[in-house]
Amino acid sequence: MWTKPLAALLLSCIARGGTAAANLFDDENEQIGVAAEAPKTHRSRAHYNLFDAPGEEEESERYTCKSIVAIAYSRQPVERREEAKRLRKKKHSTDTSSDDDNEELVDQHPEEGFVCELEGGSIAPIEATSEQLEEMRAALSNGTLISAVSTMEVDMFDVVEEDDELGGDDVGVSGWDTPPKSHSKSAKVPPGPIHLSSNSRRLVEHPQRRLNRLKGVKKLLVIRMTDSEGREPPGDAVYYSNKFFGTSGDTETPKAQIYGCSNGAMELSPDFGSDLNDKMTADGVLDVTIKSSLKKISTEDAWPLAQKEAEDILGCKLPYGCGADHVAFLMEKCHKGGCGWAAYAYIDWWPSVFVEEYGAHPAVVTHELGHNLNMAHSGWTGASRLVQYADHSCSMGNPYFTDYHDKICFNPAKNFQIANSGAWYDEKYVITLNMNSDTPYRELRFVGVAEYDKVAQYDSETNEDIAVVVKLETGSAVDFFVGFNRKTGQNSHNKHASDEVTIIEAGANGESYAQSWFTAGLAQGESYSFSKWAKTNEELVVKVVNIDTSEAPGYADVIIALGGATKSPTPVPTPAPGTSSPSISSSPSHAPIISPSMVPSVSPTLMPSTFPSGSPSRPPGISPTKKFSTKDKNPNQKAKGIMYQVQAEEADVKIEKISFKTKDDKDTEVQVYFKLGSYENFQGEGMDSTDWGPPVYSDIPDRTSDGLREVVLDEVLTIPKGQMASIHLVGKKEILYEEGDKEFATAYDTGDFKIFTGYSTKKGFEQRLKDADFVGEITYHTYTAKVTSTPSLSPSSSKLPTLPPNDDSTSPSMLPSNRP
Repeated sequence: MWTKPLAALLLSCIARGGTAAANLFDDENEQIGVAAEAPKTHRSRAHYNLFDAPGEEEESERYTCKSIVAIAYSRQPVERREEAKRLRKKKHSTDTSSDDDNEELVDQHPEEGFVCELEGGSIAPIEATSEQLEEMRAALSNGTLISAVSTMEVDMFDVVEEDDELGGDDVGVSGWDTPPKSHSKSAKVPPGPIHLSSNSRRLVEHPQRRLNRLKGVKKLLVIRMTDSEGREPPGDAVYYSNKFFGTSGDTETPKAQIYGCSNGAMELSPDFGSDLNDKMTADGVLDVTIKSSLKKISTEDAWPLAQKEAEDILGCKLPYGCGADHVAFLMEKCHKGGCGWAAYAYIDWWPSVFVEEYGAHPAVVTHELGHNLNMAHSGWTGASRLVQYADHSCSMGNPYFTDYHDKICFNPAKNFQIANSGAWYDEKYVITLNMNSDTPYRELRFVGVAEYDKVAQYDSETNEDIAVVVKLETGSAVDFFVGFNRKTGQNSHNKHASDEVTIIEAGANGESYAQSWFTAGLAQGESYSFSKWAKTNEELVVKVVNIDTSEAPGYADVIIALGGATKSPTPVPTPAPGTSSPSISSSPSHAPIISPSMVPSVSPTLMPSTFPSGSPSRPPGISPTKKFSTKDKNPNQKAKGIMYQVQAEEADVKIEKISFKTKDDKDTEVQVYFKLGSYENFQGEGMDSTDWGPPVYSDIPDRTSDGLREVVLDEVLTIPKGQMASIHLVGKKEILYEEGDKEFATAYDTGDFKIFTGYSTKKGFEQRLKDADFVGEITYHTYTAKVTSTPSLSPSSSKLPTLPPNDDSTSPSMLPSNRP
């Protein structure tokens, strides 16, 4: 008999690089426990060998999974994970023992895990090599693997062990005289490439099932879990009823958000009928107590125990036997099994799990429900790196960790996926464009999803070609999706590219679960181009001609043209009287993913996209490159983070390079964060890394001849005339600075911009230190926009509104090599 519990054994496996624990079943084959796969680390050797006697291997049988179900993990904010690491380091410096066999996984980057669905609804974790898991994740993203539909053959193993964790007086649980037996199954992928097939019945039913998930009243049950030692979530049942459903007047709830973003097509409900409602602790919330300690089991073991307790109270089988569409499990904390995440959810299935206070954060709950609805994460194609969560124009980009923000909907790729299921949006306003020589030009008026309720009436009153989402078909599984990110109503908490036209990349033809990537946010007068579009060897240009938000619905007029094409044979009517002529946007994209051209040119031809630094061929309004230096300053302090503000004066300021001193001559990695606005108004006064977005630079800067470290930016940092921007320099080694007199006081005034006294931090976004003045050099140029003509949308227009030169240091194309 094994005295070490099954869950702990499996977690030990994970800690040494293995996959997660297996299912637990009772004697009637009812599911009483599921352990989801821990993120990212895996063994090529199956964990079932841990249960065998040395040198012995468990016999297996070839088994075809009923389906493969994927799991998506959502990590905690960076500062929370850094704090966990700091506390863990402090603990281990004084105590070599640990209650957590798997603490080293606390800041592991979460990715999808997979389980094998068995006949009868039970689940077994899938053991695979890292290569096989990456192959499965790629298949999930490109639509080849459909969660809860696709299937595969595996080698199935049985393990039966006595489990002290689930009972016995030694864990403080009364009523069980002897530890129960836990019956677990483990599925291992056979050697070699994976071989997927489909559950034919599920494949036929899948479209209707997806539609059903997205329309109508959906019942959500919240299970609030207390463990055997009294550990419980921070709020009571009434509190969570209000946070999920607004039963005590809260307006920032997942219920309100789903209802608003779907324009009433989908509604979350806590009402399970009088019989079950009478058994609830509060509306939609049920308190349960499990017979185990969270200190001794993983969350993946804990939530199925809570499910079993809930079924005993309610007298029905969850989820569908009780009429539930979704079940959210809340628990005090993750103590074992690979922590560092805030929540996780099963893709296109029903459960989600939340720890600590995250179950009270409406944006986190909406995000996990998005996974249940088959949506993947929304990321950012930044300067030389990809960030899985950083598209803060979408709820699937993890934009908020607060209990009062949730008014943010989904990006165009996710909206196309929803519409493709037949839900939320009229197909009339969801357009697929195959841009080629036959259809090289299109003019469209985009309306944001936040004002979709006004689209039909508006459409009847205008002659414009209205779109909510446009898919740019590439001829491959990876396509681009365009929409107007209107910041109002249920999208009023949007954090990025507000009131701009956004371009999003996604795989799986936009039809199913696929990671999406923010590609561009375009203000009025700006454009984005794709070279050699869809194997045509022609350039495809998306140009925002006009944005008007003065009345509802707001709209954006957009031209999409291939190879410099002009009007299509069927001309689009002139804009309705009263529409605004193009002007310079006062609110450019919050982060400099691209720096597209700002104003139309009078020239009828396309200009080059780059200009050499200081070249005399720079167009009017662009100054030669300048350099500001603080040579007279004495850098008498050092810190790993320096945060300060820069304000442009009489023209736009475009920063090309930032140079500074480090404490020694050794190479060190540096990150540069940039965001428009004063960090004083950011979350945590700049100390919340999630509010900044991804760094615009992350590399080892070169050393200059005068001993400075020089950051050469992939894209210039643009600060519009008169506006403030915040910059945070973060180094793995200390950066030198001079102690300032007073935060926010003017430290330098160059005539082109002002630099204000900021502050230093001990480590990145951790612990303020002293007021700090920047010491180093800034290489930049200025840009003064001059509008010399106004492009027309009338039928008489003979040329595509010209793309003026992009004065940035790089072409606007930031696309990975697999793009068209």
